[in-house]
Amino acid sequence: MAARGARRTGGCALALLLCAGAAAADELRIDGEIKGVAIDDRSARSGGTLLVGDRRVVVPPGLLIEFPGAALTLNELFARAPGRCRDAGAAGLAVTDPCRRPPRDPAARAWSPADDKTPRTTLDPDPTDDPPATKARVVATIPPEDSEAGRKSRDPVATKIVLVRDERSLSGAVTFVSQTQGYLRVGGAYGIDAGGAIVRLNDPDARQSAQSGIGCGGEGNCSPDARFRLDANHYSVRFDGGYPACIPGGLGDACSASSRPVRGIADAARLIPIRAGDHVTALGAFEVIDGVRIFSAHTLVDHTSPVAPNEMN
Repeated sequence: MAARGARRTGGCALALLLCAGAAAADELRIDGEIKGVAIDDRSARSGGTLLVGDRRVVVPPGLLIEFPGAALTLNELFARAPGRCRDAGAAGLAVTDPCRRPPRDPAARAWSPADDKTPRTTLDPDPTDDPPATKARVVATIPPEDSEAGRKSRDPVATKIVLVRDERSLSGAVTFVSQTQGYLRVGGAYGIDAGGAIVRLNDPDARQSAQSGIGCGGEGNCSPDARFRLDANHYSVRFDGGYPACIPGGLGDACSASSRPVRGIADAARLIPIRAGDHVTALGAFEVIDGVRIFSAHTLVDHTSPVAPNEMN
């Protein structure tokens, strides 16, 4: 009897493994550049399709598409596109979308590769003023042939979509903090507003920076595209130790120099300012706006501890 029970248990386990293997075989992972976006009905919480590379993917109604600091339905993806793309009825995610390239101020000089002072190695791509590509990471399933969806189409149906813009990284020392215009320079001349890369936080609600001036996008607080914003709820702009970081200047007391160094228990409502000399790593994309090439960051980690030395032990 015991042997029979063991055989029965083993058979059940084998069946479960086979079922799990079949389920895994039906799941697809599709990675590539966004070539097109379509929505079935702009007036509703609608589904649609993405063209990822050369693969068409069905987006079910109500599926939340994950961005670095937000999650949007397909309808919201269109509704929160840059204004010039909304006016054109486009998503503005494919490089070929005419609205992807921001209009240039006629009074601004054109950008040239010779203007770029971003520190880079010979392995890094040469700088250009091309709009950054939007890349998708999709998990999808193929609908069964005998299902309603399968009878209509055998295109994979997305169960998860993550979108990133270019997803470049930039690391180095902060050499200048512009408190008047709300940006950082990384890898430039120390203490001087020159050289290196201009880093702007993609912070359309001005939670951790107050921005203006050169290289300024038009989607709120200099954001080139508010959909690829920082995460202000979980602080994707922060110090290694978890303290929320900020660019001092326009935020006033919320980002005061007196908040650093941190002593004792930090006030959760206070942001800790980034300083020249700090070492940072940023994730995001390069954008050229009115002849100025900036790095628009949705994530930035400051690796320099803001805690007072006598508080670190």
